[in-house]
Amino acid sequence: MSAVRRLMILNLTLALIVFSARAQESKETKKNSLYASALLASMDEMEKSWGHIDDSDDGSRIRTDYRHMFVVKDPEITDALASQFGDHQVEYLDNQAQIDRYKSLRKNFSILKIHPVQIDGEHLKITVSVYYVEYEKRKLRLALSDWSEVEFHFDCEQQRYAISSVKLGGI
Repeated sequence: MSAVRRLMILNLTLALIVFSARAQESKETKKNSLYASALLASMDEMEKSWGHIDDSDDGSRIRTDYRHMFVVKDPEITDALASQFGDHQVEYLDNQAQIDRYKSLRKNFSILKIHPVQIDGEHLKITVSVYYVEYEKRKLRLALSDWSEVEFHFDCEQQRYAISSVKLGGI
C-alpha cells in the first residue's frame, strides 16, 4: 500500500474517532443537563397532577398532552436539549413556528417555557411555566397558566446536582 493511501486511511480513522467522541459528548451533555432534568421532571409531575384534566375549554383550545409538548425555543437554554426524553417528545418552537402552529390548529395550545436557573442559597431552581399560545390581530401572546419549580441540591457522593423537589403552582 502506498504511503499516501495509508495516510488517507489514518486520517479517515482519526476523523471517525473524533466525530464519535464528539457525538458521545453531545449525548452526555444533553442527558446530564439541569435544564433537561427540570423539563422532564416538570412534564412528569404535570402529567401526574393535571394529565386527567380536560383543559380544552369546551373545544376552544387543544388539550394538553404532557407526553408530546411544545417548548419555547431559547437558544441559550434549549439548543443543547434533546427532543426525546424517554416516552416524552418535545418540539422547540420559535415565535414564527408558534404562529404557524396556531394558524394550522386554529386554536390556542399550551407551550412550556424554561426559565434561566436561579441560585437560592445552597439550592438551584429552574422554573418551567405553562402558557397558552394565542395569535390575534397579528400579535403573538403567551397567557400564563401554570408552572413548576424544580429545586436541585448538590449530591457530594455523586459529585453532581440532583433534584430535591418539584412543586407545581398555577393561577
